[in-house]
Amino acid sequence: MVSCGSPNVSGSGSSKEHHNQPFPGQLIKRRKRHRRKHVQNQEPCLMRGVYFKNMKWQAAIKVDKKQIHLGTVGSQEEAARLYDRAAFMCGREPNFELSKEEKQELRNFKWDEFLAYTRHSITNKKSKRRLGIRPQKSSEPAIENGQ
Repeated sequence: MVSCGSPNVSGSGSSKEHHNQPFPGQLIKRRKRHRRKHVQNQEPCLMRGVYFKNMKWQAAIKVDKKQIHLGTVGSQEEAARLYDRAAFMCGREPNFELSKEEKQELRNFKWDEFLAYTRHSITNKKSKRRLGIRPQKSSEPAIENGQ
């Protein structure tokens, strides 16, 4: 004999719903599983501090066990140059060798000033690109050329 309150009773589909729910009458929200989009022609990232996310190249560095986002750019090499400048500021090994002028310029900055300057120059570049204005290299500081 099987009692009516048993979860084995398959009289209706609602018994299965009540069995899985922690509280009767309350729906369980299930999260969708998001898979990373696989890009066909994406080249693998071989450089330190560079990764590909949301169809863009991003640069980041870890300082004091915290990951600091340096910027989002259009190419892998630009992101590597961003990382290299931050690596120089932290005393780490860069992907590419920096020029003497770049090193001298970076020595004048404190870490917070460097981050603000770098992020401002990237944002400035993006806003000019949206407006259709071509960036002029002569009026921009040397950080534009170093990326």
